[in-house]
Amino acid sequence: MVDVAVVGLGDLGLACALRLNDLGLEPVGVDSDSARRADWKAATGRTAVAVLDGLSVARVLLCVRTTSQAQAILSALQQRNRRADVAVYVLTTLEPAVARRLDAFASSGLRVIELPVSGGRSGARTGELTVLVGGGSARPEDEEFLKCTLAREAFVFPRFGDATLVKLINNTLAAYNASAFASCLALADQAGLAVTDVASVILAASGASWMAAHFKGLVDELLAKDAALLAGELGELPTIDLSDAPRFLAGLARGRRLLG
Repeated sequence: MVDVAVVGLGDLGLACALRLNDLGLEPVGVDSDSARRADWKAATGRTAVAVLDGLSVARVLLCVRTTSQAQAILSALQQRNRRADVAVYVLTTLEPAVARRLDAFASSGLRVIELPVSGGRSGARTGELTVLVGGGSARPEDEEFLKCTLAREAFVFPRFGDATLVKLINNTLAAYNASAFASCLALADQAGLAVTDVASVILAASGASWMAAHFKGLVDELLAKDAALLAGELGELPTIDLSDAPRFLAGLARGRRLLG
């Protein structure tokens, strides 16, 4: 029996799998893409498989890119699982409506745990992800496993779907931060300043942010996808116009009131 399998060896999945491998857990890599399986073998010396069929595992990390891919794999696991207790951690950022119905994929032997994460590939490789544990099916041993392997911090949300919404809000803020940093670099260029010097000042001063520090390595399309998912769920996203001072100040005041 294998302790853990990682399904989806893309940007995040490969980083998670390599982290688990570094810790000696010898995870099985699973991906339908032959190039990704080759990357896994080159990094670990072990052969990845195209599908999870026939493997007996205690834990599955689901790291595919799209909601439809995650649903297909969850359905297959539900139908084919024969073990008494398998934990499936869904790291894929799902459409909120699907996240709220994740319990439909559970069975007597299959526990489905909503697990959107923040921190990207770098956080996964160093075990410093922020994980959002959703749905109420996680057990103490699940949190212990995550904190011993991938997570620096874990936040628990009892209802399915809430963790996904929090992740989307966080990533939408990250998208705003990245866009603001890029816009300020453009302003520096417009003013005739050395952009790299301005960037160095920002990173050392009050304008710094995680997104600015990691700007060159961002997976831009994932930020855009998550912001679009939130817009589809909650409506049009707010436009931030710094030239409208009263509106800007009112927005800051409202945020402080909401924090209490």
